[in-house]
Amino acid sequence: MALKSPQIPILFFVSALTFVAGDLPVIPPTTSVDNSTAFIRSSCGATRYPELCFSSLIHYADTVRSDPVLLAWLAVNITLGRVRSVSSHISSLRQATTSGDSREFAALRDCAETLADAAQLAKKSASEIGRLAKAETSPEVGWWVSNAQTWLSAVLTNEDTCTDGFSPVGASTLKADVCRRVGSAKKYTSNALALVNKLVSSR
Repeated sequence: MALKSPQIPILFFVSALTFVAGDLPVIPPTTSVDNSTAFIRSSCGATRYPELCFSSLIHYADTVRSDPVLLAWLAVNITLGRVRSVSSHISSLRQATTSGDSREFAALRDCAETLADAAQLAKKSASEIGRLAKAETSPEVGWWVSNAQTWLSAVLTNEDTCTDGFSPVGASTLKADVCRRVGSAKKYTSNALALVNKLVSSR
């Protein structure tokens, strides 16, 4: 079954700087915000962190309407922003850390590299769902969804790899900070993957 292309107001892209899909034309609203809110709530029920899912997406209710592709696209882009933010923070910590526990430094170095890769994977996932969002019909639809699933799963793996690397490191403020931030980003990644997975069952 073909997936209908969602339409996104141009203004949305001006304020959402981490979003990567191209501009799409504007169309008049067709679904009430109340219906869209209910749709988001219901869709988030399939995620591991439904309240976080809902609170992060409800701000876009008037844009989402009841489109599962657009909802997934937004969730992936929100994840991209989170992963980029954490990656930037950890890179800054790595540059500022020049002495101390060698195991902690090694874990921080590896985590910075792993999360930089995760940010690229999240960006690729967002681009792939963006292609899906603009495709009226295409034999590539299944491939695009599969790619996004694979790359988001890899983002989760990279996030786990980062925190696992701190397992042999003793308790410290730096370790707690990194694990907390990465753990938070992982929740967004998990939710985004769940919403992308739902695209398969909705087709």
